[in-house]
Amino acid sequence: MKKTEEFLNRWKLKLMAVGVLIALSLVVVLAGFRFYSRYREQVIRTEESQLLTMAGIVGNNLDSYLEQQLDEIDLFYSQRGIPEEWAESNGIKLWTSYFLKKNADVYNWITVTEPDGTRFKYESGKEAVQESSAEKTMSVAPGNKDQKARITGKEISDRTGWYELYIEKEVSSMSGICTLTFAMDLKALYEKIVAPVKIGEAGYSTVKDQNMNIIMHHAKNQIGLEAVEGRIQKYPDLDLNSLETWISRQEKEDSGTGVIDTYVWDDPGLKKVRRVIAFQAISIQGERWIINSTLPLQELSGPLESMMTMMIGVMIPYVLILVVVTVFFLRNRFLAESQQKEIAYLKEINHGMEMLVQKNNEIRHYQRIQSLGMMASHIAHEFNNYLTPVLIYAELLENDESISSENQEMIHEITKSVDQASNLSKELLAFSRQDTGVRLELLNFTEEVGNAVSIVRQLAPAAITLKTEITEEPLYVLGRRRMAEHILLNLSKNAFQAMEKTERKKLLIRLEAKGNDMICLQVSDTGCGIGDDAMQKIFEPFYTTKGSRQGTGLGLSVVQNMVTSVGGTICVESKAGEGTTFVIEIPQSGPEVEADGRKRLKHVQKIAIISSEESAKTWKAAASHSRKTVDLYAHPAALIDRVQKDPSAYDLLIAEYTLPTMNGIELCEVVRRINPEIRLILIAEQRGADFEWYLNNGMIDRFMLKDEFAEEFAEMFEG
Repeated sequence: MKKTEEFLNRWKLKLMAVGVLIALSLVVVLAGFRFYSRYREQVIRTEESQLLTMAGIVGNNLDSYLEQQLDEIDLFYSQRGIPEEWAESNGIKLWTSYFLKKNADVYNWITVTEPDGTRFKYESGKEAVQESSAEKTMSVAPGNKDQKARITGKEISDRTGWYELYIEKEVSSMSGICTLTFAMDLKALYEKIVAPVKIGEAGYSTVKDQNMNIIMHHAKNQIGLEAVEGRIQKYPDLDLNSLETWISRQEKEDSGTGVIDTYVWDDPGLKKVRRVIAFQAISIQGERWIINSTLPLQELSGPLESMMTMMIGVMIPYVLILVVVTVFFLRNRFLAESQQKEIAYLKEINHGMEMLVQKNNEIRHYQRIQSLGMMASHIAHEFNNYLTPVLIYAELLENDESISSENQEMIHEITKSVDQASNLSKELLAFSRQDTGVRLELLNFTEEVGNAVSIVRQLAPAAITLKTEITEEPLYVLGRRRMAEHILLNLSKNAFQAMEKTERKKLLIRLEAKGNDMICLQVSDTGCGIGDDAMQKIFEPFYTTKGSRQGTGLGLSVVQNMVTSVGGTICVESKAGEGTTFVIEIPQSGPEVEADGRKRLKHVQKIAIISSEESAKTWKAAASHSRKTVDLYAHPAALIDRVQKDPSAYDLLIAEYTLPTMNGIELCEVVRRINPEIRLILIAEQRGADFEWYLNNGMIDRFMLKDEFAEEFAEMFEG
């Protein structure tokens, strides 16, 4: 039975290998076909560009040649350097006969119409023949300049079946103006200019006039036909829709390219053919001519199809070899990949657990710090109670006149030491209460700073100049009452002490808005500055450079924690001997902040729910109709690993308080450290003081009972 199972497994692997090979072969075939299609399209586009260039060259050559012929006529019949007998009309006839003999390959005939209407027709190899007598149409006085030669029209010659282009030239003589008409053979023009431009084996160029009549074509039976209507009448059984669309473009555009379906017009069977084609419009003395250059698509496709055949011939043995090699190696490969995936999965789990342990340690450390603060608060309170009677009795003794002066000094030292001990207890109380669960409220920080400055001004030594630059604009923050007073008193006290031995004694307090979302409070002094070593430690609790009798080392630590507890930052810039500047930035709020906080949550799009209960599935199902993305987790390790890899994976985390290996508060603390911007909602069965403390200190954004959450869940996920 076991061998049969192994045999089936081997065949499954082989079938998978064959499937992979088939898919790979299809990919190769599709890639080859796509390459062929793209390359073919590129070749066609390139050929279209070349054909357009050829059409332009043919058009330029036609225009240049006709201009050359007109200039040659003007030059030939000009009177400069001509013998005296030229003035006689007889001379015009002689020169016309000579001109025709010289250009017999270009002109079929020339007529000379004298001022009295007599007309003589000259043909190559024949005597001049008088054709008719007409009324005198125009005359000029002798000596007027001759008019330049110009094109006057064209007609199909009955004798040749090709178009003749008519050119007129008026030449003055002693008796008036003689009119010369030249019949240029467009067949000769086609053979001289158009036909020599070779386009592949079966390519050619044609010329149409502005009425879309074909005036030059290698197939003589097409000359004189209107490109569409004329062909429809002559070939009623042919499908000329593609040609009609092409001609319509030529009527509207000056140049263009394309691929059309047409016919071999010089083939008696009118074989259908697909052609790459381009056209260029030119102007011949005001008349619009269209030059077409075309090439059968087969001339381009032939080499491409040969290349495709060669590719297929190479691919077949390649696929066969690939099949053999893949079947041989694929099974081991699949087994190796399976093992690697298992190892990777285990590594990922281990990594998540290690992170979980690390974050748990950090949380426990934070809780120890919190416990230290509570203990410090208790000790300071009791210590202050013990100091109170000592201070009272010391003051009574100090005021007793019966005590000697020496004892008075000792009692004064006792009073001074008690004051210092009292200040220490106050600092300890401030340190322990710096982030207690006092609810944040909306404060006019401009007003708070103004009140604090008034106190600082009263406490400032007379030698110190206090300057303020406080904006009059009301700036609002979410903070605690007298927070600004506590901050400024601590910083000002340090500044006063730093300026005791300096010549310049100036303290600057500045408050201003920074952008639309921050408030900047700046305190600058001209004191002795802070050394580089001290800069690294000034915010540590109990660190001081003043000695044990001059300071507790808690002031800046309290200030920093006050600022950070409301989402702000504090930084210091100092230069030895020049002074120190503390810069505090706090997020700015507005009166509308006091609105219901749940409205902000409607804007989130990516939500994670972590719960060990079945209720989470119900919540996810309730949110399924929303456009928001909702992911469900049962274990903190999986969520932490996801957020560690992508901190912005979620906008909102909804966490149960009771979870495996850690509680919801601890999880929120870990996630908040990874992504400070994420919104955090904690769900629990009942309220607790700790929850309010964490809420007030910004570790969670909202606390909800399960019953409340169930009621508000639908509203939270609207939109």
